[in-house]
Amino acid sequence: MEQHSSHMRDDVKPVGRRQRKALETRRRVLDAAEQLFVSDGYSATTIAAIAETADVAVQTVYSVFGNKRAVLTELLAARTVGDDGAAPLRDRQDWQAMEAESEPRRQLALLASIATRIGGRMAPLYDVMAEAAGSDPELAAVFRQQQEARYKDQRRVARSLAHKDALRDGMSEVRATDVMWALANPRTHRALVGERRWPTDEYEGWLGQLLAGALLKD
Repeated sequence: MEQHSSHMRDDVKPVGRRQRKALETRRRVLDAAEQLFVSDGYSATTIAAIAETADVAVQTVYSVFGNKRAVLTELLAARTVGDDGAAPLRDRQDWQAMEAESEPRRQLALLASIATRIGGRMAPLYDVMAEAAGSDPELAAVFRQQQEARYKDQRRVARSLAHKDALRDGMSEVRATDVMWALANPRTHRALVGERRWPTDEYEGWLGQLLAGALLKD
């Protein structure tokens, strides 16, 4: 049995190395694509330029992603959740901890923290996505799906607050979601942190207080 176990370990190790190498390649390509999309625009960026910046073969980019549209789509997904995992935002530990928080103000402070981190990763890509969506109907659909997913996630938070009877009088679950949609938005992050140079911690505190003031009972 021990000998068999040893052979199994020998078989597994190269797979692990190949997986790590593939993951590192994927990260390099996404980082290179983000750099070029933001600096040069989506239309002007070529797969060849992405490959050169990532220091990989052009065929490697095609074999990993398929085409430039898929590169941008996967880049958006990776920046939304902040890692290489496939699990959506609502299945992440920090999101689930926020949903499980029983104190409404603390819950919105945790939401503000999550939104601030997403904004830091996503804000530079919004202009890229808007440009790409204007010329590519499939990317426009991807962008709409991404926005709809964010709305659905925020609807879960609104529902949680409604179940706690924490929403201010006259504030429906749908209206509360709309407020979160407008405020906890990467565009807001870009306007205040990216353009007006607010410190990230100040922005996060402001967003949490703004959400609480807009949504919660006094």
